Amino acid sequence: MSNKWLQLFFESEIPFYIYKLYKGDALIFKFYVKCKPLIIVFYGTVYIMKVFTNGESIFLAILTSNSIIDFSSNSFDSNYIYYKVVALENTYFIKFCWLEYITHFKYLSTVVKLLDLFRYTLQQYENSSCILLHKSTRYRVIQLLLFLCREFGILNNNYIIIPFELSQKTISYITGSNPITVHKIIHYLINKLFVKYAVNKRILICYASFFTYLQNNKVT
Repeated sequence: MSNKWLQLFFESEIPFYIYKLYKGDALIFKFYVKCKPLIIVFYGTVYIMKVFTNGESIFLAILTSNSIIDFSSNSFDSNYIYYKVVALENTYFIKFCWLEYITHFKYLSTVVKLLDLFRYTLQQYENSSCILLHKSTRYRVIQLLLFLCREFGILNNNYIIIPFELSQKTISYITGSNPITVHKIIHYLINKLFVKYAVNKRILICYASFFTYLQNNKVT
């Protein structure tokens, strides 16, 4: 685990808090009136859902280490929504107040580092948005698998391992799809020997045949 952000905050004397989420755990964030919080993901992977008071939710992004979470710009609908940050693996956060950061920072380099985080986070939001471009649930699920393989996959001979737990329920949350439909799609991919679950049916593996099928059928 990198400690460069911890070192930066200790040296700058900026008040901050550290949170740890175990995989599957979640943090809930609502609009803050007095303090506009920023959260740095300095180790791990999470996905973010925007949840409405009527129970509906929208997937926003998958974020990994060196990303920044900022909900302070969405105060206009603060009475109707909250944000849910769910850990796909054990994840550590640094939470701090933007105004306190401005008050305490002494070196321009710290601001430059934060700007780099914002740029990287914006790129992750843009990449994540591709998952929801498709109207078809099948293509959404496929797009999610491609995204995870590209961003996090571990190559091992003729297959790629997604290195954290990815349940069908999580897939349905992220793709905004019915769990039954997601189950049918995953079951189809497993029967075709394109993917399989391993390690007590928690870790998903995508075979080379899966990518060959997508290329031959121009599914991207």
